[in-house]
Amino acid sequence: MDQRVINVPSDNRPVFVSLGMTILDEIRFSHQETVYDMPGGSGLFAVLGARLFKPNSQATDSWQLTLLVLHDADKPCTRGLLEYLDDGFGGTTFSYTTSPLRPSTIQLGDSSLLYAKSFHFLALPEDLETQVSTLFRLRKEHGITERPLIVWEPAPMGCDFANLTKHLEACALVDVFSPNHIELDRLVKGKRGVEVEFSPSTIEAQARLFIDAGIGPSQEGLAVIRSGHNGALTLSNNSGAQWLPAYYGKGADKVVDATGAGNAFLGAFSVAFLETSDPKEACLRGAVAASYAIEQFGPPKLTASTSASGELWNGSDVLVRLQDLKTRASGA
Repeated sequence: MDQRVINVPSDNRPVFVSLGMTILDEIRFSHQETVYDMPGGSGLFAVLGARLFKPNSQATDSWQLTLLVLHDADKPCTRGLLEYLDDGFGGTTFSYTTSPLRPSTIQLGDSSLLYAKSFHFLALPEDLETQVSTLFRLRKEHGITERPLIVWEPAPMGCDFANLTKHLEACALVDVFSPNHIELDRLVKGKRGVEVEFSPSTIEAQARLFIDAGIGPSQEGLAVIRSGHNGALTLSNNSGAQWLPAYYGKGADKVVDATGAGNAFLGAFSVAFLETSDPKEACLRGAVAASYAIEQFGPPKLTASTSASGELWNGSDVLVRLQDLKTRASGA
């Protein structure tokens, strides 16, 4: 299919694009059998999160997405090995078992995806700088003047105190900076080989370092710190610190595999923040998206809408689940 684009009407532009990867995972646990060939990757789960709250999209595939498919005949698909170090889905190690195929903004040059309203990156700071600068150059060449929402999920392998300055500097390029609380701790204190305790006050103080350094070109960006079953923190110069709950608490029976929860959170967060400019609403939708990512291995099951009901994911309505969480959050 010819992907060349001259112009895309503003009312038909993609809402969200992830530059994360799609990976076939081998998942090893300390307490159950290994799972093989499971679809995963930050790109797949981030797009899932964005898609959950867009049930009326127009497309042909069941997830209703626009895909830019590029083939490299000399390389196999990306495969990874994810190992959980305990039975509580806490510490993990990850390694690639094939050479990774990494999406790049340069590949969007002749695609409608270049016109997207938001972009999600999982990247090291030096890679982020290259990707974002290329994205802005290509958009300028196509006459796209609006600034998209840029959401940065720092690559876990680069989260160490030795790279703190690079991360602080790169935050000026993005609108949302979102490590999880373990990655944040490693950036501020280094990799210490000990379990990172959950401490709201410590997390807020660590996130404040990035706010003070400046997130976004006008220093009005957000730090969103994802903390698993403990919820998520949003922090900015405009709105201060706010904690929002996770959908599933610690030890919930429905949690099967935590892989992809943070990515799904950010996909839903991005779409909601675009629509509402409200960090609280965005966080709550992100938490709901994460809940669908962790109820099974791989992505959740979609049941198409019928005359009797709207579409269902894992047999439940996303908006009903969101209202349930909002009720709990309002009473917290």
